[in-house]
Formats: sequence, structure tokens, C-alpha cells
Amino acid sequence: MIIKNIIQQIKNSFNPEQEIQDEVVLKFLQILDTVREEEMSCDQMFTQLDEFVELEVKSRDAAKLMPLIQEHIDMCPECCDEYQALLTVLENTKEK
Repeated sequence: MIIKNIIQQIKNSFNPEQEIQDEVVLKFLQILDTVREEEMSCDQMFTQLDEFVELEVKSRDAAKLMPLIQEHIDMCPECCDEYQALLTVLENTKEK
């Protein structure tokens, strides 16, 4: 199991004496699945989109500050269109 080897290498950097059990690896994978399921909905994204775009217009790294928003925009064409439209409006407003 490749994932087990990766986890074991990480663990060895802290405590090289114990080998990771398969149960620990399975629990870790379950946790990763849970995190993945916590994706942002379109409604949640829209409540924060204006803040995200304002950060981008101010030349701040919005993707680092709000990674779930960026992830959602990357995966959802409708929200990406909304993002692009709002970004265009704010950039044009900034230039004037």
C-alpha cells in the first residue's frame, strides 16, 4: 500500500521505532474522505465571492486566503462565470 509507506515515512521522522498499523492508515483515509465531502456549495460561495474578488483586485493572494472559494470556482462553471463578471466590473471600476 503506497499510502501506508508515505504515512510511515512521515511518522518515522517523528518516531522511527513504531510501524504504522493498517487500521491507522484506514482511519486516515476515512478522515481524508470526510474532508473532501466538505466542499463548498454555490450558495456558500456566493456569500463570500465579493470579498474574494476584492482581495484579487487589491492584488492580494485571494486563493491562499480563501482556498475553498478558489477550489469551487475552478470546479463550477456557473460560479466561475459569476466570478469573472464580478472581477471585470470591479477592475473596470478601479481603473476609472
